[in-house]
Amino acid sequence: MARRYRMKCPRCGNAVNVGASGPCPKCSAPLYVEQQGMLVLYRMGNFVGSANGFGIYLNEQPLGAIGNRETLHIPLPFGDYKMHIVCGMNRQCNDPVLHLCPEDPFIALKVHMKMGFVQNSFIIERVDPSTIPQV
Repeated sequence: MARRYRMKCPRCGNAVNVGASGPCPKCSAPLYVEQQGMLVLYRMGNFVGSANGFGIYLNEQPLGAIGNRETLHIPLPFGDYKMHIVCGMNRQCNDPVLHLCPEDPFIALKVHMKMGFVQNSFIIERVDPSTIPQV
């Protein structure tokens, strides 16, 4: 199976999964992967919350959702990004700040839900890329 990339259409703002290039399914604008930085996000499999997608936000802008045991490849230009994950009424997250630069162009993260007494929270942690299942 070919690798799919999550990107936001610059014309309509729709977050879509595409191959290395292709049209936006909503507005047909051409989309292509720019080879600068790459963020790989893996949602660890867990029965708790498995029916719901976790909403992804980068710099407070929505970037779709990630399903249970799913890996997303998100091409991004170099820069600083604040990541936030939500699901339903769960909004607590450790919100890491990510720095993509020519010296560190590849960041691999795992996200999972931590059960709490009153409210659940999301843990996003940087990991070695070899620990993420390849899809």
